Amino acid sequence: MSRISRDRIVQEALSLFAEEGFDRVTLRDLGSRVGLHNSSLFHHFRGKGEIAHGALDRVGEGLLPCLEPLTADDPPRLDVFLGVVGALAERFAVRPQEARFLLRVLMDPRALEGAGRPGRRTYPALAVRLFTALAGWLRRAQDAGTVRAIHGPRATRMVLGALLLEPALGEGEAAGAEDLQARRGEAVAFVGGALAP
Repeated sequence: MSRISRDRIVQEALSLFAEEGFDRVTLRDLGSRVGLHNSSLFHHFRGKGEIAHGALDRVGEGLLPCLEPLTADDPPRLDVFLGVVGALAERFAVRPQEARFLLRVLMDPRALEGAGRPGRRTYPALAVRLFTALAGWLRRAQDAGTVRAIHGPRATRMVLGALLLEPALGEGEAAGAEDLQARRGEAVAFVGGALAP
């Protein structure tokens, strides 16, 4: 039997969690997908929660570098924000399973965490960093007059919706080159139109 890597398990888990949701995926499902008995998964991970966090880390490895221009943008310029929006739109168009997985995490963070006080959402660190980067730039941009008067948290959720919903609800296949440019252009035009003063 060939050796199955942690990396392959995480990638398959990300796809499964994106397709089915965290609660519906069992270790048996994941083991079948990668060709391991579910008990063999414990040689690589302590449990399903650790695998899910590995999948979230995988998404973060690609997502967080896309956000870096926002922290260095002082004073905030709309073209920088729209460049980030375009980069994220392209990333999720090419990796729709990441958009679907991240959307599931944002909609029900307790499912991933496995615990949390009732009525209180405890978002994973990646979700907090994503919200913080977008909302922080929007707040600074509003203060500088770069964008129209907005409600920062609501605008942040709207930007995330514009970026995640299309690839998450689409056919599930990665976008081709022409479609990729169209999606980037549409996301940038939509967000730019919504924020321009």
